[in-house]
Amino acid sequence: MTLQILISTMFRENLDFLKPMFSKNNLKDFDIIIVNQTIEDKTLSSPFSNVKVINSLERGSPASRNLAIKNATADVCLMADDDIVYEPNLKQTIINAYQECPNADMISFEAINEDGNLYTNYFPEGIHNKKSLKKIFTWVITFKRKVFKEHKVLFNHHFGVGSTFKGETEYVFLRNAFDKGLQMQHKGVTIVMHPNISSGVLMGSDNAFAAKTALRQRYLGNLSYLWLLKYTLYMWRYKYIKFKEIPHKFIIGLQAIQQYKKLKASGDIDRIYDN
Repeated sequence: MTLQILISTMFRENLDFLKPMFSKNNLKDFDIIIVNQTIEDKTLSSPFSNVKVINSLERGSPASRNLAIKNATADVCLMADDDIVYEPNLKQTIINAYQECPNADMISFEAINEDGNLYTNYFPEGIHNKKSLKKIFTWVITFKRKVFKEHKVLFNHHFGVGSTFKGETEYVFLRNAFDKGLQMQHKGVTIVMHPNISSGVLMGSDNAFAAKTALRQRYLGNLSYLWLLKYTLYMWRYKYIKFKEIPHKFIIGLQAIQQYKKLKASGDIDRIYDN
């Protein structure tokens, strides 16, 4: 079984960022694809035979990740960002998981933060459901490349950093696979450290409101209006937003619903873009 790590980054001119990422492993042991979103006069190259670089003028994390997936060749792919540090024995941990779960099409793992604590409250090890997928971030996702290709599972162009709705990229990606009946497993094994991010600041942002509301419109339909009202009040009650922000945040959510509806009506919401 072969493994390929698919890294998304921006405006890089050297590969120094790989050193901390693989400080607990041997970089030479890994087959890596790097998609570097950049400008024409700021490109990245690789002197290593096991590290392939693709410079792209596109923008947005979905475009970056899909370009990496389309250029992948290994049996199993591991999605990655450029600010993580892998735990020791990364390759063998992933291969062992697929040997233990030969029918799995996707296996998620776990991450810790810089303090050594679990990055989120993961669900117990086992078969994924719709709720458990909400705890999975991009950098713990592995999948069988051929199966995902056969079922046309890619990142949605409209969900993710740099796209229409700037968030919820992992969940839409994973739900796509889940809704197509793929076998999805979770392993309670830590494979990576990711720096902690203030969830409170992110949760209360306009981008978060828009992305979360668009996500509910996708899966709940017009019940998303009721969800938006409850969510806005919840965010105020737990002090993620101020009282005076309630009308503004509610309007942001309404605009996201309308934008999602327009994209769906035009047939563009699930369109697969060629890189």
